[in-house]
Formats: sequence, structure tokens, C-alpha cells
Amino acid sequence: MWRGCLLILLLSACRAEQASNTLISGLVIKVMDGDSLVIRDDKNQEHQLRLAFIDAPEYSQPFGSEARRHLDRWVYQKRVQVQVIDSDRYQRRVVVLHLKNTDINSEQIKAGFAWHYQHFAKGKQSTVDFEHYQSLEQQARQAKIGLWQESGPVPPWDYRKAHKVN
Repeated sequence: MWRGCLLILLLSACRAEQASNTLISGLVIKVMDGDSLVIRDDKNQEHQLRLAFIDAPEYSQPFGSEARRHLDRWVYQKRVQVQVIDSDRYQRRVVVLHLKNTDINSEQIKAGFAWHYQHFAKGKQSTVDFEHYQSLEQQARQAKIGLWQESGPVPPWDYRKAHKVN
């Protein structure tokens, strides 16, 4: 019995390690909102993606549509590279998205259209990247750009909880 459990544990660990090392390239065919999109790879397979370590306003929140438009302007109909970090409960791959050498996840924070999602970043994001994302959010807050123009922007995780948005 314990050998079976150990085998399952080891296979799960290998799968998690494999997921974090997966790289995918593809064309962005749809931007859903400020932190999720769909790409089509070279094998014509579609991949639903969720940007890792950030959380953009829900579409029904202030700056939700602006966050979507900002991401759309960066990547729609462009070839991107993604590093898969994890997968979420909706079977989307959770990724760091790159357009050439630009980290698009961090660009959403820098422009004031996303929070650094510390709850999920801790333990999964490198210390250097964690501090960089934190710094970008702080700079956006201080400059009052994007959603930081609001006097008390509501984080999407609180908004979803209050409005039962998944």
C-alpha cells in the first residue's frame, strides 16, 4: 500500500516539475481579459492560458476593460513564448508570457492594470522576480497610473469573493 502511495507521490512530483519546465510558442488568437488569453501553437492546438503571479481587475470592475485592452494591444495576433508554471482549476495553463524579451505579466503590473498576486507567487516565483513585480506595483501605485487612479481599488480576489465571481 505505502509503495503505491509513494509511486503516486513521485509521479505527481515529476509531473509538477515537468509542467514548470514546459515552453510553448504560439500565436495569440484571443485575449479574454487582463490576465487570460488563448494561443494557437505550431501544431494548430489551442491553449487557454492564465498569466502567472498577477491578478487583473475583473471585466465588471473599474479598469477591467482597460486591462484587457492593454494586454490585447501588446499581444493580439503576435507570436509569443510561454513558460508554463502550473495549471489552474479551470484546466488553463498558468504561465509567464513573453513577447520577444519582454515579460508581459510584469508589463500589466507596470501599466497599473494588475496586482502582483503575492498569495500565489510566494514559493513559485523566484526571489528576484518577486521583488521586481513588487517594485513595479509600488511604482504604479505611487504614480497613480491605471487602476491606482482610484482612491481604493478593490483587489480582484476580494471582488470575486464579494460577488461570487469564479
